[in-house]
Amino acid sequence: MAQIYDRQERKDGFPDMKRQNGRKHQSLERSPWLLFIPCLLLLGAYAGGFLSSADWRFQDYHYQKGGLVSPDIYVIGIDEETMMEYGSWQNWSRRGTADLLRVLNQDPDTAPGVIGLDIGFFGESDEETDKALADAASLVDNVVTTSYASFGRQVEEQGDGAFSTKESVVTYETPYEALRSHVTYGFSNVPVDDDGIVRHSLYSITTGEGKREYSFAAEVYRKYMGQLPVCVEEGASGGYVDFAGLPYDFYGSETAGLSFSKVVSGEIPAEMFAGAIVLAGPYTTGMMDAYYTAVNRNVPMYGVEIHANILQTFLDSNQKQEAGKVTGLLLTAAVMAAVLLCLSIGRIAVSLPLTFGIAAVYWAGAGYAYEQGYVLPLLYPVICPMILYGFHVGIRYVGERKAKKRLEGIFGKYVSKEVAMSIVKGGEEALKLGGQKKDVAVLFVDIRGFTPLSESLPPEKVVEILNRYLELTTKAVFDNQGTVDKFIGDATMAVYNAPLDLDDYVFRAVKTGLDMAAAAKEMEKELEAVTDKKVGFGVGINCGEAVVGNIGTSSRMDYTAIGNTVNVAARLEGQAGAGEVVISQAVYDRLKGRIKVTSLGKRSLKGIAGESEVYRVEGICGDGDPGEEM
Repeated sequence: MAQIYDRQERKDGFPDMKRQNGRKHQSLERSPWLLFIPCLLLLGAYAGGFLSSADWRFQDYHYQKGGLVSPDIYVIGIDEETMMEYGSWQNWSRRGTADLLRVLNQDPDTAPGVIGLDIGFFGESDEETDKALADAASLVDNVVTTSYASFGRQVEEQGDGAFSTKESVVTYETPYEALRSHVTYGFSNVPVDDDGIVRHSLYSITTGEGKREYSFAAEVYRKYMGQLPVCVEEGASGGYVDFAGLPYDFYGSETAGLSFSKVVSGEIPAEMFAGAIVLAGPYTTGMMDAYYTAVNRNVPMYGVEIHANILQTFLDSNQKQEAGKVTGLLLTAAVMAAVLLCLSIGRIAVSLPLTFGIAAVYWAGAGYAYEQGYVLPLLYPVICPMILYGFHVGIRYVGERKAKKRLEGIFGKYVSKEVAMSIVKGGEEALKLGGQKKDVAVLFVDIRGFTPLSESLPPEKVVEILNRYLELTTKAVFDNQGTVDKFIGDATMAVYNAPLDLDDYVFRAVKTGLDMAAAAKEMEKELEAVTDKKVGFGVGINCGEAVVGNIGTSSRMDYTAIGNTVNVAARLEGQAGAGEVVISQAVYDRLKGRIKVTSLGKRSLKGIAGESEVYRVEGICGDGDPGEEM
């Protein structure tokens, strides 16, 4: 038996923790390659316009600030107070507007630079009021009013019987003829994005007759500056609106603004508008001319004030250039590449702040670019670091969980579930790999009478019975929190206090031997049904210092214990008869008074110098409390 132990190569050694950890770390190091999956998904989502509304919301929050209105632009509102004083809009709109023009232009020296009327005067009404408004507009050449375009999809023939549809101007309404000869006009249409928010404007359109028409704000600018805005002259048909004012900013305040009725009555002096731009239009909810804008999604802004913001964009030469789809994809891909580089570092303490730092840097950089006139996408470049980091952490977590489960399964063949979990949780630190001297208890158990039994039964039955006995020994070791070091044919080696520290480990080893002996008696009853051969366990236990750690070569390494303590335990097992648990003097000295023993005298152990006192364990004193020697 001892010779078998000394020379036989182990078939199934204790698992190499370094090798297991190495495989785990290699898997984690490959995780950034898995991150190309969410990268491709995110880029595809961006290219497909998925979450574009959310991106707009991010942009609105970051870019649109308001609060910087021009002192040269005033909004006169046809508000609730005006409606209460003048009555129905349909009954006084042209006559009342004529009154406003006469008040503002009564002195050409103090007249506004431009009066923009965000009011549609389409078609004749009655001759008197139509003439009154036209005459008032003729006093000073400073009046701009609105036209209106209706859009629809029209079918166009492409040739060879093919047709296509495109959106174009279907109708274009202009001021009535008598007024048209005294004013400039521009279309009042303002586009609304798919999420119901106004953040863009139209600069020009082409009517069905092929004539190019300009927006109300562009025409006010031209009347004021003597030329169209540069961006419009250069052919831009529309653009992003950087809202300079919040709702009510151009009007004054929500409760005390520039009311139409107060200007007409003289309560607000006309002289305050001298040389400035005055825009007049509906300023009450009943006139259905209010929209939610990028600068404030909670409070609607009246149409006339939206035109004021567009006009200030022209005056400040503050047109923004929006990044195209390709530019957005390249920016997002660049952020992803930087994040992957950070994640390749591996250490969370470094990669975490770097990853979120990338998002913060892009956020700040996008704000700076906006000040320079560029509108960059925000949602995908800002959230992709968070998503990739979360995905990376998820990969690591899943990988570590799988590695731990695998290790628990492997260690579970050698130690109890609780010990296996402790080893996996503690990792290399718990195992202290590399070899160390440690005080341990070592148990060897062999099946007495197994060779005659194996000769009397078919091979498959022999293997079945052997497995049952090995399962019995393993259970006894696990129940006492020991570690199954190896199986050697029909023998088992167990170690206590390694790889993890274990309290009262010598007693646990002796308790394991007694449990094996008791369990073997139950197995004998089962054998009686198949054979008349008798079998039983012979157990040898020793304790003392041994070298424990990974033993082997670079290609195969097993965790075990070696040294004289192990060899003595193996020789003691050879001294035990069927059903006997034999211990050394060292074990007895440590457990004296806690176990019942019978001295077998001094015996020579093969390969061990001198004679050794040997004891047979008869039982435990109570629960292991001190007792008497037999």
